[in-house]
Amino acid sequence: MITKATSTNYRYLKLADEIESKIRSGVYKAGNRIPSIRNVRERSGYSINTVSQAYIEVEKRGLIEARHRSGYYVKPLLKNILPAPRLKKHRPTPKKVSINTLAASVVEDMGDRSMLKLGGTLVAPQLLPLKSMAALVKSMPAGTMEQFLASYENPAGSEHLRRQIAERTLTLFQHTDPEDIVITNGCVEAVSYCLQAAASQGDTIIVESPTYPWFLQMIEDLKMLALELPTHPQTGIDLESVEKALDRHDVKACILVANFHNPMGFEMPEANKKRLVELLAQKQVALIEDDIHGDLHFGARRPTTLKSYDKSGRVLYCSSFSKTLAPGMRIGWTLPGVFKPAVKQLKLNHSVASPPLVQYALAEYLRGGAYDRHLRKLRTALKNQVSNMITAIARYFPEDTRVTAPQGGFALWVELNPEVDSLEVYREAQRHRISILPGIMCSTTPKFNHFIRLSCGFPWSEALENGLRTLGKIVHKLG
Repeated sequence: MITKATSTNYRYLKLADEIESKIRSGVYKAGNRIPSIRNVRERSGYSINTVSQAYIEVEKRGLIEARHRSGYYVKPLLKNILPAPRLKKHRPTPKKVSINTLAASVVEDMGDRSMLKLGGTLVAPQLLPLKSMAALVKSMPAGTMEQFLASYENPAGSEHLRRQIAERTLTLFQHTDPEDIVITNGCVEAVSYCLQAAASQGDTIIVESPTYPWFLQMIEDLKMLALELPTHPQTGIDLESVEKALDRHDVKACILVANFHNPMGFEMPEANKKRLVELLAQKQVALIEDDIHGDLHFGARRPTTLKSYDKSGRVLYCSSFSKTLAPGMRIGWTLPGVFKPAVKQLKLNHSVASPPLVQYALAEYLRGGAYDRHLRKLRTALKNQVSNMITAIARYFPEDTRVTAPQGGFALWVELNPEVDSLEVYREAQRHRISILPGIMCSTTPKFNHFIRLSCGFPWSEALENGLRTLGKIVHKLG
């Protein structure tokens, strides 16, 4: 016999299950407000008490959160939607790189306004403070602007901007002086100068596997050799493999992303960071750290950097404002440690200086304190977007699909059925005006040929939903 109390319990749990189902299926999107308790009571016929109990139950399950005088909102779901990609092992050997042709095609897609941009890691313009940046430039006195337009900046960069950056690194490094910093035209240029300062043609460079494709392109252009080491999708490069590689090969440098790796999104554990820096320091191998996504953390705190464990000056730290503020400004920077003289000379030889006008505008924006407020909003938006993308992939892609659960940034690394060729997916998606990045670009080996990288830089929209539905159909057909 079902008692009245048992019946009531059943009703609130049934309603809670229905709400959870709508969240996990993407009917209710991350960051969106769900119907009010009163609204659900009126439509369902349940009592206020039953609906309230159901909402409390869903909140306990970690799916929604109550906001004061605002209602209940869907929390981003990043875990337990699809399984993570598997660790891909191989026998590491230094190899020549050849990805330039395909890389050029992907970059062209990024600039095509008719394409749904899921390939390049770009943040939607509406999420960036572009109007504020433009207002700073417009408010500049005419005499100051004329002075900037008629002169070259210091090759190392604007002292005003370097000072603002140095102040922001107070909690990241033990000590940073503005004189330690070199401003570059984007983060890729910073990494390139650091690599050229630390290694030469024919040298062996350790990279993660998979790695950011432009690192491979850089190694290819400089006629160096890439030594890919196994990298776990949740903890990063395998330290045992690093130790063996240092014993077996004459490694000159290492390029790594420890915080919110591109394409896998992991954050390397603190103990691993410290041990990695120690291993490379013992062999006097330069460590180039790309920390471009470090400010885009989904957790409560910003993660530490590899540079924070550097005692020898052989960690060359690189970052940029392209992913957080304004990609068109092309402002990156590096702390090259003992390699600073060489990096500064490379900057002088290649581009003389970075544009002073945009450096001034950026420095003023940082000085005003608006950047931290902007970052808080941006992190929330990206976390919601990543969650909605993962949910859509689970809905539209084959059941055997695997995907990473990033802890920051906005890239997803998607493992498809081994029979699916990501290059075919890329070409078929192009025909549907959808841009993706095929996994073959992220490695010198064929082991990631059935992977793709997707960007979550744009807010959820009907066009994005339709694009992922189409992409899912393509993967179904090719599999």
